[in-house]
Amino acid sequence: VWNVLRRLGALLYWEPMFRSRCESVGDRLYLERIPEALGHTTIRIGDDVRDHGKVGIYSGRVFDNPRLIIGNRGSIANQCSFSVNQEIIIEDDVLIAARCTFADNDGHPLDALARAAGQPAPPEKVRPIRICRYAWIGAGSYILKGVIIGEGSVVGANSVVTSSVPPYTVVAGNPAAVIKQLASGEPSAQVSSSLRK
Repeated sequence: VWNVLRRLGALLYWEPMFRSRCESVGDRLYLERIPEALGHTTIRIGDDVRDHGKVGIYSGRVFDNPRLIIGNRGSIANQCSFSVNQEIIIEDDVLIAARCTFADNDGHPLDALARAAGQPAPPEKVRPIRICRYAWIGAGSYILKGVIIGEGSVVGANSVVTSSVPPYTVVAGNPAAVIKQLASGEPSAQVSSSLRK
């Protein structure tokens, strides 16, 4: 009964409310809870995106039009957060495990006096993030400013990614380092089919 009531709440309240906050949302959005979207981030979401818990979307004071773009068939687990000052792009078929953080900025300036004065991070310290298609971000990972996670790559749990990851590569650690290379190329038809379910 509780699950039925939660699903009805999502269909009748959470999803319409969140859609009204977004610039565009595709078909078959699935929410287990309404995301917390604070600030002026422009949000665009593709088809068949699944949000499996509490997700936070926060924008800062550096640029006028920060953007969060989530492609088709994405899956975002519980307690993930996106700190968007310029741009974060999540391409198609990306899996994001629980408690992951994406931040295209440092949050605060390194200069102690500027930080004490409550100033935002300077514009030159804000750099976009891109997670390319078929990537998998392991639980508890941090993806920091300027990082591109290549197509089909895997980020191990609790990793801190400070530099870009080549396609079809496994990285892990703090800071994340290359663990192994994966077979490159298009996923098999069977894998592609399972990603779309």
